[in-house]
Amino acid sequence: MEIITGRSPVDYARPQGEVNLVEWLKTMVGIRKSEHVADPKLPEMPSSKALKRILLVALRCVDPDAQKRPKMGHVIHMLEADDLLFHDERHTWR
Repeated sequence: MEIITGRSPVDYARPQGEVNLVEWLKTMVGIRKSEHVADPKLPEMPSSKALKRILLVALRCVDPDAQKRPKMGHVIHMLEADDLLFHDERHTWR
C-alpha cells in the first residue's frame, strides 16, 4: 500500500479521513475511486485493472481476521498474473 500510494501508514498531516492508510484505501476502493490513490511519482502507472487488483490484494493482506489473509506464496501468484501488465508493456508486444 505504501509503495503504490507513496504514503505512510499513518500521517497526521493528512485530513481526518486520510490519516490511516488502510482505512483511506478501503474507503477509496469502496467508492470506486481506486485511480486516485496511485502515487503520481511512480515511474509508470499500472493499468486501471492492474491497480484495482493490486489494491484488493493489499487489502486482503491486512484483513483483521488473520485466517482470511493470504499466504505470501498466494500473494505472489496473485500479483504475477498475466493481466497485471502496465499500459506500455501491452503495446510493445504487438
